[in-house]
Amino acid sequence: MEPDFSDLSTLSALKAKDALRSGAISHGELVEASLQKIDDFDSGERGLHAVLARIADPGETALSIGDAALSGVTVLVKDNIDTAEFPTTAGSLALAGSSPRADAAVVSALKSLGAAILGKTNLSEWSNMRGIQSSSGWSALGGQCRNPYALDRSPGGSSAGSAVAVAAGYVPISIGTETDGSVLCPAALNGVIGFKPTLSVIPTAGIIPIAHSQDTVGIFARHIGDVELVFDSLVDRCGSEKYFRGGLHSCYLQERERGLAFRLGIPRQGFFGYSTKADAVFAEAIVELRKAGVAIVDAIDIATDTDFSLSESDELTVLHWEMYRDLNSYLGSRGVEGASSLEDLVEFNRVHAAEELEFFGQEHFESAIQISKEMDKSYHVARASNLQRAENAIMKAITLGNVDLLCVPTMSPAWLTDHINGDSVAGAGYSVAAVAGSASISIPIGTAGGLPIGMTLFGAPYSDASVLAIASQIEAVLGVRLSPRFLDSTH
Repeated sequence: MEPDFSDLSTLSALKAKDALRSGAISHGELVEASLQKIDDFDSGERGLHAVLARIADPGETALSIGDAALSGVTVLVKDNIDTAEFPTTAGSLALAGSSPRADAAVVSALKSLGAAILGKTNLSEWSNMRGIQSSSGWSALGGQCRNPYALDRSPGGSSAGSAVAVAAGYVPISIGTETDGSVLCPAALNGVIGFKPTLSVIPTAGIIPIAHSQDTVGIFARHIGDVELVFDSLVDRCGSEKYFRGGLHSCYLQERERGLAFRLGIPRQGFFGYSTKADAVFAEAIVELRKAGVAIVDAIDIATDTDFSLSESDELTVLHWEMYRDLNSYLGSRGVEGASSLEDLVEFNRVHAAEELEFFGQEHFESAIQISKEMDKSYHVARASNLQRAENAIMKAITLGNVDLLCVPTMSPAWLTDHINGDSVAGAGYSVAAVAGSASISIPIGTAGGLPIGMTLFGAPYSDASVLAIASQIEAVLGVRLSPRFLDSTH
């Protein structure tokens, strides 16, 4: 059967790459299809507001399609990742129109692999670390990003625009970042795949930071194969094979040869009960996996006496302490007048309160400034406490339960966007892996009330190949493919 190229925006990265190489489609046609989709769905009264900046016409990314791994593949990048040809703003008016001097390391790698960077995506301003009671996906520069399944629902954050852009078919691949949930949360709420590699495997140089001990580059796609293509290519180009015993390619081969011969552990305490809808969809998925022959170890935390609880106050201490140092260093190097320090940003927001502080404040910024005046001891104690608990819980459950990975619901269905009270997140399954720096992924497993539900898989640090290979097997068993309906509301 001949491939269907009637809607180029639905092509996976792998199929687009093959079609470009064969000459079945041109690079200009592929780029034009992406830009047309953005024009059709992103702006206006019912627009998704997922894109902050984009190229003006297909000719701006004219490429000769070659043998590079991502040759011709169209990509959008979160607007906290430096791009020399586009402004990089973190969604803040303080950096509006300001372009950094050079690309971030991940952007340079993508370009060298032949990817076509079409623009920048909207995000939760300052990656959701400016103030409490924030609304995910909102930035002063980009406005409120919307969920394509129901426009009145949250797209999640902070990489909201990156997830929405893939869900809506703007591009097959987008790049986001995660400190704690900023990739997995929007992936789950928008029905796409969101992969957070092990900390430091993909370099974060040139990314507006929150905290070096948790900041990670993430990949969004509609197909696991696309995630593997991008991750494998970036690891190879960035020289990150050293992180994987025997090399990433060897790990992939070993994992794929196992097929369904893997064991999943399900921790219950703290990961269930906050959303009956998510629990029900997850339970149905587990039934299907058991039928297919996957070994499931349920209630693994009870069987191994494992405690996955973390201290939110300890994590905030770490994030505030590191943000003051990391963000100040970044801002100082950018040298934007009136925005060269965290103190400058606080003052800028006060002066521009009508635009910046209309819906929520800047308590996290202020706490970061305050904690910078305290002794280092509180930071080191907090970091050691949470890190040890997260790492120990994961390794204990995996080792004593004799499982390959742990598996939980990512979070509840998308909540109503609320600019008065902010986000209403009842619970989530991604924080332990984020604190531990482990690889994790959210894959769509179904819907509740027409809204996507995701499953999170996570394991030990450097289990990236296992996470991707097992996610691929689960994708094949469940066969879930979600498409947004762009409803005004689910009611």
